[in-house]
Amino acid sequence: MSTKYYVDVRTQINENHAVHKEGCPFLPDDKKRIYLGEFSSGKDAVREGQRHFIRTKGCVFCSKEHKVYEEELSPFKWADDLIPAELEGPVSYFQSLIYCVN
Repeated sequence: MSTKYYVDVRTQINENHAVHKEGCPFLPDDKKRIYLGEFSSGKDAVREGQRHFIRTKGCVFCSKEHKVYEEELSPFKWADDLIPAELEGPVSYFQSLIYCVN
């Protein structure tokens, strides 16, 4: 069963454009949305929306059952692997300063 999907022309707070199903209470007015077509899944609709706007995600309200959101990785996730939780060996004032600056 296919459903009609639309992409919001305006960005949300997170700078993404939302893809909505027909009938969503957050669906914008006709002049503030682009018709994407009929799709059987929200993922396909989001992919089509990305052809219009690169930063496109599914609506939190009407697409939550599709789990179309890709988890955004924190840009600092890699820091957990590089910076030790505790310093090894004797720590001097100078060494502490180096860790703070780096």
